[in-house]
Amino acid sequence: MQHQFSLKTCVRNILGILALTAWIVMPASVNGQQSKTTQDPQFENGDKVALSGETAGSSRRVSSSEKKDTEAASVPAPSGSSYNWTGVYVGGHVGYGWGKADTFFDPLPTAAQFINLAPTTLKPNPRGFAGGIQGGYNWQTGHFVVGGEADVTWTDMKGTVTLTPIPQNNGTPFPGAGFLTASQNTKYFGTLRVRAGGTFSRVFLYGTAGLAYGQVVYQADSDFRPVGTEHYPANFTRTRTGWTVGAGGEVMIAKHWSWKAEYLYYDLRKQSATIDPALPLPPFQVRYTWTTQAHTFNTGINYRF
Repeated sequence: MQHQFSLKTCVRNILGILALTAWIVMPASVNGQQSKTTQDPQFENGDKVALSGETAGSSRRVSSSEKKDTEAASVPAPSGSSYNWTGVYVGGHVGYGWGKADTFFDPLPTAAQFINLAPTTLKPNPRGFAGGIQGGYNWQTGHFVVGGEADVTWTDMKGTVTLTPIPQNNGTPFPGAGFLTASQNTKYFGTLRVRAGGTFSRVFLYGTAGLAYGQVVYQADSDFRPVGTEHYPANFTRTRTGWTVGAGGEVMIAKHWSWKAEYLYYDLRKQSATIDPALPLPPFQVRYTWTTQAHTFNTGINYRF
């Protein structure tokens, strides 16, 4: 049920960002140029009116040519002629992320044998600001654009939660000031994605999906001291891989420059660790399992070559 809820949230955010981007970057209408009119010269003198057939014919040809030039000038240029998305681009972005880092505490070999710890879930839910760089390539045919993008984002997404007293397997609290704690800190994450969508003159709306990776610091502890003598500390860093999906939009703001807004959801899958107590006490252990998921929103600038 937790995974289904995350997917529903992801789909809702994608639809929302597409609607918001379309509203913000609605392309401006193209106005045609007003044609100029010419007047035939007025003749007062009878001699001027009595032009030769060759001279009159020449005047008629000149008038016809001027009329064609005037009509051509009054037709607006095609709306997409100045906004071709094909080519290489690089840029930077800033944003914000909020994660789901549910951490499961499983006493081993079983909860009944461990006695002093019931299976428990804590939710650190990291969040924080982010910023990074991106680059990619687009190929446009008609109103359809497809391409690939790679990015890396350094983040301050972290969260910690502590529970005291410790819940025992029989439903009573463990005596004393013992506690359970869990935390997660995402140092950076990156993606390698396909982007595809439609262009409307200077606006490009797209969906995106692909590979995600990130470096994450995982921490947890089940500390029964000072009444008890044991604690089960975990503290390590891992580079994780997973998947990402999202949506966004770009708008041309100058000849080589575009502005972007993008939502991404990524899942770096679960990380587990089985920890022995600080003082050996076989066969007792605690297995920690962290969920590593996040929603991110970023905005930035791209330069197109």
